[in-house]
This record gives sequence, C-alpha cells and structure tokens, in this order.
Amino acid sequence: MKVGKPTSKRTPTRLRAKIQKASTNKQKKQRRDAKKNPQWRSRLKKDPGVPNLFPQKAKVLAELEEKRLQKEEEQLKKRELAKAQRQGKVVAGEAPAKAGGDDEADEDEELINPEAESGMEDEEMDVGDDSNPMAALLASAQARASAYAPEDDDDEDEDDDVDEAEELEGIDGAASSAPGNAQRKVLPKQVLADPMKAVSALVDRMQNTADGIQRILTFYAIPPLVTAGSNTTSRLLVEVARKRGRLGRGGVPNLHAAALIILNDLNEERLKLPAVANESKKASKAAGKGEVQVVGEAKPAFTIEGLFGDDGIGGDAMAIEK
Repeated sequence: MKVGKPTSKRTPTRLRAKIQKASTNKQKKQRRDAKKNPQWRSRLKKDPGVPNLFPQKAKVLAELEEKRLQKEEEQLKKRELAKAQRQGKVVAGEAPAKAGGDDEADEDEELINPEAESGMEDEEMDVGDDSNPMAALLASAQARASAYAPEDDDDEDEDDDVDEAEELEGIDGAASSAPGNAQRKVLPKQVLADPMKAVSALVDRMQNTADGIQRILTFYAIPPLVTAGSNTTSRLLVEVARKRGRLGRGGVPNLHAAALIILNDLNEERLKLPAVANESKKASKAAGKGEVQVVGEAKPAFTIEGLFGDDGIGGDAMAIEK
C-alpha cells in the first residue's frame, strides 16, 4: 500500500535556471573568499621527495634549503633595484657595474662594426642621421654584394678559352692522384653541357687500369655491373641514379644527374681513381700495326737457307748472316 500521494519533481524551467544561476554565483564567491582567507593554508614545508633510506638525505635537504635561500635573496635584491630605479635613486655598487657594461658594449660595437668587417666604406650612401639603425646594415649589405659583381667581358672571354682548352682537366687531375696539384672546383662548360660524354671517356680510361672500375663501384656501393644489352657507361649511370635517388616520373633513372654526381665527386676529390697508363706505352703497342717508328739500329739480315735447315745447323730454324 502507498501512504500518501507521491511528490512530483517537475518544476518550471524558469525556476530551475534561476536555482542553477544562484548556485554558480555562490560557488564562485566561496572560491574567491577561500583565496583571500589565510586561515586554512598549510604552513608545513613541502616534502622534496627524498627517500628516508637515502644515505645522504640530510646533506641533500641542506643543499636544497641553501639554494632556496639564495633564490629568495636574489629576488629581494631585484625588487630593491627595481624600486630604486622607479624612484630615480642610484643603488650602491650598480653604477660602476653599469659603467663597465657600457665599456663592454663599446667593445662589442667595435667587434661587429660593419665597415671594419667589409674593409671598405660606401661613400655614395647618404645616411643623413646617425641614429638611423638601418644605415650600417645597408652599408654592409652593399659592400658584400659588390664582391659578387659581374666581371668584364675580356675576363669572360679568357675563361671561355681556358675552358675549351681544358675540357677534361678535372678528370685528368683527379685520376693522377697527385696531392700537390691544385684541383678546379668548377666543372668546365663543355662537361656541364654533356656530362654523359665525359663519364663515357672516364669509364674508357678506367677500363685500361687495374682497379679503376672497381673503385667506382666500391665508392657508390654498387654491385658488379651486368652489361648484357647495354654498354658499361649506361649501366653505371643507371646504378648510380638508383643509389642516389635520381629517379624521374615512373622510376626512370636520370642519367644526366647521375653523370653530374660522378663528375662532382671526382672534381672535389671525394672519388679517388688510379692514374691512367702513359701515352708512350700506347704508342709502342700501336707501332706494330703498320705505323712508322724510328729505331736506333737495323735488325740482322735473314737468309732463306736457314728456313729449311740446309746449312747443317740442327737446333736453329733460321740462320743469321754475320
């Protein structure tokens, strides 16, 4: 049996919102008063978290306390200094330090003087006012830019002549492996125009050496070349392009970029190659193929009798006429 009528919990929305608003305001007021009331604040020191079984706990706690006191003293000094500066007073011991700081600032200005660094003055620039902070910066920028100004046409023509005469100078110099030779750090224009041709010439020369090709493979960590259906140069460039990530759309190796990689490594002496055989040996080998060669003395005369053994000499097939 139910005793009495059950109480309904239905309330108007306006009344419910009014109660929630009053409750929120009361909680805000309680939090605000709790911040201002020092009654329930703990005066116990916060435990730094050093275990009790730690053998040097007392020493660690003493060091922490000393650091805390030093920090409080520094903060107090900063407050006094700031208060004195606001009131326009000079604190004892601060004036000499400030003067010393000015001297150090002057030394720093001398060290970073843009005119002394660049070694030249820009007389065409009209500064107008010494307080302009951009004047020194602009002067330094113009002085640095003047170092990269274009050269005269005559100098460019001379450079073109030198480049034409020394097309593969970087390759020959690197292959000679002489430490005293000065290497050019810029590739010639002809090599840059067709680097694959220069790499082909390099590969042909390295094939005449003992371990030239193997040094290239070891430097780029390439497996032995399989030249079935292609020449050695193309296969080498394909492997270098794959190893260095020079691939185009669809994974097609960029042979031009791979050739430039090899030439740059060779020109900057990262790739060390053996010296090529002298030209005199090549000339001596080619002399027997119908080419004229100057000798010091003639060979002995040949007799036809010695060919058949008619002269009675048993061991020799040919007899030499004396």
